[in-house]
Amino acid sequence: MSDITQIRARIETADVGGAETSSWIYLGIAGREFCLDSGSGDDYAVGAKTCFILGEEGGSANDGGEAGFTDVTVRNAEYNDPRKPQLDTEDLDLAPAYIRFAGSGGVQYWCLERAKISVRSGTGQEFEFDNLRLRTSEENRRSGSTTSTASGCSSTA
Repeated sequence: MSDITQIRARIETADVGGAETSSWIYLGIAGREFCLDSGSGDDYAVGAKTCFILGEEGGSANDGGEAGFTDVTVRNAEYNDPRKPQLDTEDLDLAPAYIRFAGSGGVQYWCLERAKISVRSGTGQEFEFDNLRLRTSEENRRSGSTTSTASGCSSTA
């Protein structure tokens, strides 16, 4: 058990037509919900690879050996900090980890290709939440064809 000092959320939007969104996206982890928004307006563009850093600065999305991600600090960082109130690594097992898509302005779609979450503790311990099938298997991914449409992707009405 140790204090959580940083969360890195690597979010990859599919590289298919219509995959992008301007809706709100949230990360739920350790019993809290964090808003994943840098304020740039293109966090979830087609083919975007964004690494949202919550809490302590430092480290890089490429620390895990995955190139191509852009590191960003979340907007309203003081409200999206795992240190305020302080979360503990013990909390990671008490609640599910999830990504929540909150569509806005009528029907909105978003085609999430992959989400990988890394949690760092004050003792340097690292925890990862990832889909192992998407890590190594290109045939399971939608990326690479911007001419197709984003069927089968998240939507709200």
